[in-house]
Amino acid sequence: MAITAEHLTQLFDSDLADPHLVVTAGEPRVVDGPAEEGDGLVVASRADLLAARGGRRPEGETLDELAARLDTAVTGMGG
Repeated sequence: MAITAEHLTQLFDSDLADPHLVVTAGEPRVVDGPAEEGDGLVVASRADLLAARGGRRPEGETLDELAARLDTAVTGMGG
């Protein structure tokens, strides 16, 4: 399954203390904290994505573009 803007919205809107987007068995999901070894591929944390954007949350087309870039990276890694 592809990483979509909806997955990133779930990440940014999460009530978890330290949300991370991970891919497990081809399915993206949001978990609290980095995944343990064997729990899947960590795509990004909310904190890292916000830090990379100067604390600003991406919206609209920018969110779609970010999702596409992350999906391409995961696909390239075999996720």
